[in-house]
Amino acid sequence: MSDLDSTKYNIEYPEHSRLPRTVGKPLQPFTQSILHVYEKMFELPTFIMINQSQNQQDTELFVSETIQPYKTQLSRFLSAITELPITGDEVQILPHSFKKEDQEANGCSYPPSTQLVAFMPLILQQRVVALVGIMYHAQLSTAATFPRAHLQTASNSDQRENADLTKKLKSFRNLARILVPGLTRLLAANDMNDRLHTNETSPRTCTKRPLNPKEILTVRNIDPLTALRTREGFEQRISDAIANLSSPDQRVALFYVDLDHLKVINDAHGHAAGDAALVAVADRLKQMECNTITALRIGGDEYALLLKDTTSQQIRALLEELPSKLSYPFHHDDSEISPKVSIGAATFPDHANSAKELQECADTALYHAKKRGRNCTSLFNQVMRTRLDRQLSLQQTTKQALIENQVGTVFQPIMSSQTNKIKMLEARPEWPAQIHEIARGGDLSKMYDSASFSSILGKTLITAIVHAMRACHNTQLKHWEFLFRVPVPSLLKEGFCDALKSVLRENNIMADKFTLEIPSRTLLQANTHFLIDELNDLTKTGVKLCINHYDSGGLKIEHFQKLNIAYIKLHAGSVEKLFEDSKTARLLTAATEFAHALDIEVILSEIKNKSTEYKLRKLRAEYVQGELYAPAQHFSQIYEAYVPGKSQNTKLKLNSTRLSRQLLSMVN
Repeated sequence: MSDLDSTKYNIEYPEHSRLPRTVGKPLQPFTQSILHVYEKMFELPTFIMINQSQNQQDTELFVSETIQPYKTQLSRFLSAITELPITGDEVQILPHSFKKEDQEANGCSYPPSTQLVAFMPLILQQRVVALVGIMYHAQLSTAATFPRAHLQTASNSDQRENADLTKKLKSFRNLARILVPGLTRLLAANDMNDRLHTNETSPRTCTKRPLNPKEILTVRNIDPLTALRTREGFEQRISDAIANLSSPDQRVALFYVDLDHLKVINDAHGHAAGDAALVAVADRLKQMECNTITALRIGGDEYALLLKDTTSQQIRALLEELPSKLSYPFHHDDSEISPKVSIGAATFPDHANSAKELQECADTALYHAKKRGRNCTSLFNQVMRTRLDRQLSLQQTTKQALIENQVGTVFQPIMSSQTNKIKMLEARPEWPAQIHEIARGGDLSKMYDSASFSSILGKTLITAIVHAMRACHNTQLKHWEFLFRVPVPSLLKEGFCDALKSVLRENNIMADKFTLEIPSRTLLQANTHFLIDELNDLTKTGVKLCINHYDSGGLKIEHFQKLNIAYIKLHAGSVEKLFEDSKTARLLTAATEFAHALDIEVILSEIKNKSTEYKLRKLRAEYVQGELYAPAQHFSQIYEAYVPGKSQNTKLKLNSTRLSRQLLSMVN
């Protein structure tokens, strides 16, 4: 959503409005808060006029500070307009001349200021109950009028002003069409009429009476953009629903609904389209409201549905049909937009014993839906909780290990399949035992590429590589190459390749002995043509490129055409599974032959036994890697084994070497 979203959810309410109301002390009008939100969105002086009754004189006008001097005249002007029959609910634009009120009082004869007044009426039961609008200062004269005839000549400044005016009025029209119906829904809200009113003569006596529009807008728990309830008092609503369950067979369900990829809509169609998407989803949720269903906007792009006195069968049916209901396309300007949603659901008492637990379970289910790729639903189960708890524990343990410098670096040799000699060393994180106890499957790989830890892990590895390459200089190991698998967030960071070139140059590292390993999926992301250009420029210094996960189908023919690739890396476990099917085996074999034809060498990694090695011989990999050939070790151990007469003191000397400041900031 736009940057204005935080404004909508951080409205500063006066302290007295959060406290029990004392007799004779008026509520701070919520309309004023809405006005502050709207004027930031319209980017022009804004006004809201509320008609409290059939009497046109019984109105209240709220205006931006910049047009406060025109408030009285604007009120008369708008009152005159509302006396006229208004049949449509479209934006109307009228010019009007205003004098500042202090000039009127002093009898000054300064020329009036001509303003364009654009407004949209809120019509309820064939009556204009409110107006929302803007004022735009227009320098109108005989030479420049609005609207300007297209044959009339105009100066450059007039043309710029007209272009700016047209842009702002179009923006107002688009936003008003989104926002104003929301206020109309507020005015039409049936449950608002049941609000209790405190009798001033007897504060403890409560009677029901209808609310007029002004009082409705003083209710603080309504979102001004979507007209849905906000999260104020949300947990209490859940608690009340749980307390009022009518039978053991009834359930309380909580659905968390998240609008997927709102930033993509904002970037592709503009922030007004993003707001329109939020309103479209809100409208569809609003239509589902009834005695047992309540819709809320939790904040940002997240909503909630609270279901009470329902059954497990009804919950599952709604969860199944909800995505299609919410994802129906809508039109904004000339674009058709199809919003997609992720939904997580949980029920009481099946999954939780309290309102707080129910929220946590629904949030866990939503997290699971997002991890599955979004645009899907998840109903909570205990496996999700166990998995989430493990992930949180892994993150916390990793964070603590990094703070205490417990994550080191080991080097896994990559051997020639023909000579069984070391071709290069790959740097890898050395995770402490407490992390291995928690991690499962691909957890450690995901941790390496996570935005939270990639920076410090990448820094640890590149520092160790530079130390090791320095140690190999002027020894029989100087022909060894070193492979650095760059974390994805660091690779996509602007200026990474330039920083790497500076690191190698400033530390006297031979660039042709440095290999940069890149996940193939990174090349499928948007705007990678910039990355490809930078990588090719990097290879001109001698740095080599290795693409991993080639077996996952992440590379396209164009990548071979555009990138100077030296190696491709295949994971033995993945390849072995592909070889179980004869067709995929032939395809993969053909792909490696294609790489060989382009003089690209193949590395087969993670080989654990002779059986796997034998099965994969037909790929004719030039290099192999795995525990079968050589274990991952500290560089000092490898160094001592290959350079006679050297001890672990070398490690101490290397660690005391000061690296350039550029190296330490490269992966941040």
